Amino acid sequence: MRRPPILSGLLLAAGLFLAASTPARAAESDGLRGMARDVLDVLGSGRAKTKPTAQTPSTGPTAPTAPVAPTAPVVSGAPASFGGSPLPGQTRRTGSPGRVLTLRHDGAPRRAIVVAPTATKGGAAPTIIFLHGAGESAEMGMRQTGLAIRAPAAGFLAVFPEGLGGERGDHTWNTWDCCGYARAHRVDDVGFLAALIAKLEKDGLADPKHIYLAGFSNGAVLASRFALERPGVAWAIAAVSGDLPCDAPGPQTALPVLLINGARDRLARLTPSPNHPATGRFCADRPAAHQAEIWTRGMSLGAPRTIDSPTSPVRELAYGPSKAGGRGLLRWYILKRGGHAWPGGASGRYPHCDATCRDLDATGLILRFFTEMR
Repeated sequence: MRRPPILSGLLLAAGLFLAASTPARAAESDGLRGMARDVLDVLGSGRAKTKPTAQTPSTGPTAPTAPVAPTAPVVSGAPASFGGSPLPGQTRRTGSPGRVLTLRHDGAPRRAIVVAPTATKGGAAPTIIFLHGAGESAEMGMRQTGLAIRAPAAGFLAVFPEGLGGERGDHTWNTWDCCGYARAHRVDDVGFLAALIAKLEKDGLADPKHIYLAGFSNGAVLASRFALERPGVAWAIAAVSGDLPCDAPGPQTALPVLLINGARDRLARLTPSPNHPATGRFCADRPAAHQAEIWTRGMSLGAPRTIDSPTSPVRELAYGPSKAGGRGLLRWYILKRGGHAWPGGASGRYPHCDATCRDLDATGLILRFFTEMR
């Protein structure tokens, strides 16, 4: 039987990768290798027959090819219905989905939108800081994820900082090798987050023992970068559609990590792609899998427990906790039909994103994970 061209190409790329293996490559995690093979199987299975549709390349980060092109209008911001309890010393902006907190860092004005827990008891609260994707805004991230409503309802202070951008307002974060304005101008986003957290704690809003970072795409990488470079500040992190570059450092402190990736993601890739052919380097060919390996190896978590079936749209890999003790563990969810998008998020067209996959509620999963890690 003749193989589909895309499957033949992927199998050829996998063959070239294995043929170029070195002794160092032989030491790669068996779980990660098995996952990569499974992704190839999924893409070649009868359940994954949707033909990708091409998109016009955009400026900034490389635009992905969406499995199904979204048709909703561009999201300009979040509706005014986002709520939460009043914050001390702050007033609601008219039509705003929260309260604006401003500060200056590294000579530049920075902003974040803050939403208090719905049933506030006063005092410092466990805090989720969400980092939007490249080209998005704080308001857009609030709408995309629904965290502005669901996190406060679950008892969290929800904070939505915003990256810096050029005249077009394409806000980005500096995450080593990405993205846009922030990377080009070497913006100190790690320092900005540290200053923001310090202010939230000083103002009595955030519980310093329960700071959680979550991010999407470019923001997912910043969540990881912050945890890697400022160990001990974040109690747990969640990264959706993220990856890590080859030269990213390993963790200095063990902590709970949640990862969510799509098997069809052309940016945070689990396999080589037509735009990114196989190089023989695991970290370059599979940057999303490399992200998982940095955390699992750095925290000595060993082989994963796998939860999957031929009919399941999601594969879960559970690593840890480490036999050596500590808080380190990792939960990795791979959406077999997912692209570069927030799973289960609000419908709409977001910069550099594919259509939303409905096979997983990423927001609900993150809230449950952070609640369990308290």
